[in-house]
Amino acid sequence: MPVNTTQETHNLQTYIQADLTTQLMAITFTPSESCWMLQQELSRIIDEATEPMRTEALQRVALLPLLLKGRSDKRTAEEVIHECAAGLTACGYLAAGERKEMECAYSVLGSYVPLLQAAAQGKYEHVALALLSQTFQLKSRISYHLEGTKKALLYAEQGVSYARQSQNRASLVLALRELTGAYEWTSGYQKMNALQYAEEAAYLIEQKRHTKVSPVIESWVYTGLAKYQALHRKPETFASLAKAEETFFAREANTEHIPPYINHSHARLIRHRGIAFAYLGRQDIALETFGQIIDIESGNFNAKLPVAARTHLGILSEAMFASLKLPRAKKDKELSIALWKAVVLFAQRLQSETYLNEANLGYQIMEGIWSGDNDIIELQDLLIS
Repeated sequence: MPVNTTQETHNLQTYIQADLTTQLMAITFTPSESCWMLQQELSRIIDEATEPMRTEALQRVALLPLLLKGRSDKRTAEEVIHECAAGLTACGYLAAGERKEMECAYSVLGSYVPLLQAAAQGKYEHVALALLSQTFQLKSRISYHLEGTKKALLYAEQGVSYARQSQNRASLVLALRELTGAYEWTSGYQKMNALQYAEEAAYLIEQKRHTKVSPVIESWVYTGLAKYQALHRKPETFASLAKAEETFFAREANTEHIPPYINHSHARLIRHRGIAFAYLGRQDIALETFGQIIDIESGNFNAKLPVAARTHLGILSEAMFASLKLPRAKKDKELSIALWKAVVLFAQRLQSETYLNEANLGYQIMEGIWSGDNDIIELQDLLIS
């Protein structure tokens, strides 16, 4: 009886697509035009996945470069680069998850560094360096919650260093934007001086002939520029905010894929607009803007738009500070307390060092505003629990 090869092929594809891990592994080991194309394809599949075991699949892909490490003498630089590119894609998604997922991503990212450093030779040097930049950008992003803001800044600076060495302008744009985010947690001269990095990133994307980036990346860059312009009270702030919105919605039919290593979304676009208004001293508009992302009116503070856990926490914190910095006549003690409680509980759930520190600062501000108020004094127990 003749074998129906067409039916066998169909059955094989069905089995592969039925399991997300197998599907992602199959894509990883299929020759791809570049590691960037590989990351795009993996991200597309992950975004479409509805399988409840997605986290487990991501963890397996993240661990792939380490599982194959023992065969390092038999692997080519190209193979190592593609495996690490796949792992970085998985780590990008894990980094947007809960504490355990962030810890998984963080633990494997450091292991990619020696693999990529060894692969950074000959014709693969620049792409390996660009992936090293991506590695440190992700480490920076996760560090806010696991190690604090100082480490996040250190990793972001390393990300820029590797991006400059890679001579990949698109990678440098991303690294500079990540660095401007890290500088927001510094103070004084350091924070004010960070405008130069935001301006460099914007300059690079405006050199269309030399730097090809998607409209989503352009939008992300303009949000960073707008925030630092607002910090310096520059009138160009509003033009940058307008560019950020225009480029974000310039995606093809609003369906362009946003890779996980690009820290941008519709919610984050609105969030950065709110931060810019807060820097301009317009806390009322900032709070109203944050209310477009989280349900402030009902008091449950649930997300109105899709947001990563860490982003949701950040918006809660920013809304809390905006409420505390409102003019005295507009202050709402009940709202500020409710937001503060939400920040504490969320930060404890993620075990986020940075936002637990922000909650401590928020409590000190409330003590100053409502000194001796029993409602404020009673909050101490929640802070130390």
